[in-house]
Amino acid sequence: MDLIQPIRQSQLLGQAATIKHVQGKRLLLVDPYPRNNPYRLTASERRAVWFPKLSLPTIAAYTPENWEVSLIDEAVHDIDFDFPCDMVGISMFTCYAPRAYEIAAEFRKRGKTIVMGGVHPTYCPDEALQHADAIVCGEAEDLWPQLVADYEAGKMQRMYKMTSFPSLENYKSPRVELLSPDSYMTRQCSFTTRGCHFDCEFCSVSPFNGKTTRRRPVKEVITELRNVQRWIRSELVERLRDEPMWTAFLTALKIRVGIEDGSIVAFVDDLHNSNRAYCRELWAALKPLKIKWGCQSTMFLADDEEMVKLAAESGCVSVFVGMESLDEDALDETNKPFNRVLKFSNEIKMFHDYGIMVNPGIVFGFDSDDVTVFERAVDFLTKNQVELAYFNVLTPLPGTQLYDRFERSGRIFDRDWAKYDGKHVVFHPSRMTVEQLQDGFNWANHEFYSIPSIWKRLSGTSQRFIPRLEMNREFRKLVKRTCPKASLSPLAGVLKNLQAKLPVLDKEKLVPSALHALKQAFDPNALSAQQLMFHIKAKRHDKFAALFVDLDGTLDRLNALELIKRIKEAANQARMDIIINFEHLKLATPDALKALVESDAMKVAIPNVKVRYRKFKDAFEASLQGFPLAGIEHLNEDLQDA
Repeated sequence: MDLIQPIRQSQLLGQAATIKHVQGKRLLLVDPYPRNNPYRLTASERRAVWFPKLSLPTIAAYTPENWEVSLIDEAVHDIDFDFPCDMVGISMFTCYAPRAYEIAAEFRKRGKTIVMGGVHPTYCPDEALQHADAIVCGEAEDLWPQLVADYEAGKMQRMYKMTSFPSLENYKSPRVELLSPDSYMTRQCSFTTRGCHFDCEFCSVSPFNGKTTRRRPVKEVITELRNVQRWIRSELVERLRDEPMWTAFLTALKIRVGIEDGSIVAFVDDLHNSNRAYCRELWAALKPLKIKWGCQSTMFLADDEEMVKLAAESGCVSVFVGMESLDEDALDETNKPFNRVLKFSNEIKMFHDYGIMVNPGIVFGFDSDDVTVFERAVDFLTKNQVELAYFNVLTPLPGTQLYDRFERSGRIFDRDWAKYDGKHVVFHPSRMTVEQLQDGFNWANHEFYSIPSIWKRLSGTSQRFIPRLEMNREFRKLVKRTCPKASLSPLAGVLKNLQAKLPVLDKEKLVPSALHALKQAFDPNALSAQQLMFHIKAKRHDKFAALFVDLDGTLDRLNALELIKRIKEAANQARMDIIINFEHLKLATPDALKALVESDAMKVAIPNVKVRYRKFKDAFEASLQGFPLAGIEHLNEDLQDA
């Protein structure tokens, strides 16, 4: 394989051409990807859904011109360990660390100097130093030239640690011409910002890139895009000229329908729309380029129709959005309260109204998630005709708040970094078993990328139908190859039918729970929308071999009757005891409480099945003075793990 790209490509991009010196140094940059990884993409899958990372092309741009630089992406090509070079630079995420260490060992056998950088060496420096001659901690643009100079002087240090974030002004354009042609969805990759001012518990972006957003000057971004655009077009013209007629016709057809490398620009920012004034300036400047582009965005961008319209007019055709969960409690838990589930449908529709494809990231395994989360997610995404979805298992990556929390509580049971890829369960979930989480993840992938689901989701697509269909087809192939067939827990259907979030209609004569601080006088008309909801949550409680039903919010008579109905159905389906917990119920009407006391459904509904109350007397006995409570079996144990 020819690792060195032609000089003419470098010249088109405004980069210094590769000059070979007799006494010059040679650098090989390696992006590791395990050869035996079941999620390894085929060539057609890469061309449909994959684009390269910019970390190593950026390092190449910041390497002194007297060095000859080559780049190998192991997701595309095998590594030639006998390739002549002086230094090997390896950038890695946590899940690729074991493979990176294997690569380093092979090159060290051949006497090569190994330098490692990226997120994993930054947060696990002692581990990485066991496999490298030097490591770079943090963003490397300001550190790399110094490291190279020290190497040339024979005084390279073991660790180079970032002391301040690099400026993004006068930024050197990544050398994307070093990337292998015809191997990705697009090589037209760029970025406009770094950092994220959000503080999501599971994410390593803000710890690594900072909690403030740095932005590149718009003029520099546009210049870079024009240069890359000219290079891609030049390459395509040569291909069309040199290819056989039929092959050239197929290439031209792919360009026409938008599935050829160069048909779309990928902005790889972690948060492209962090500043609306900047976005307005950038998107206005993109219009004359007449490109199609995609980015990673927040859901709430769609709350501003003017911004969505401007994005579409500038060429935006796709957004990856960190939706994360369809559960408000999970979003609050992960420090992402700015996402609101009740707004998701309208936000998706806003993007769709302007022809923008929506690709949400969904994470399974939050502490509030139970076995119903998988079906609820797939149902919602299908109903709202989301074109693509990226499902992941919650993963406690080193450097994140989540890792620290799980480490303190002893919930991490697997330290094999190769499994920290968002596809494997490496911790003990809160409300389901490890097996239920893994099976649910696999089931969601198969269900979402089933043929009926693809048809339902794309049937209303009016723009870029062929690229969207092609991406779904390739994702379906990937899922069938990599995800074992799985079924949901039999309990999932029971819990799904039992759980609910219901509005309160009757606000008259509300009485407060004695377990809460609402005992003082209050105005029912001043209650918040959240307080005027009745929330039924349920999970299996292994200690008591029962369904544990937790009530929250406000309960009126109509919702009490709905609760009774759901409890009876659950008892018939699950054939296990049911414990109803009143500890978190804030308010109730006397009629609602009486309905729960009088109902036959709350007695022995089925042979050997009991419905029991927890904290009912403590919460509401004073409100039912004089009303007979005989016949109800109260469970008053303090369930610490409930």
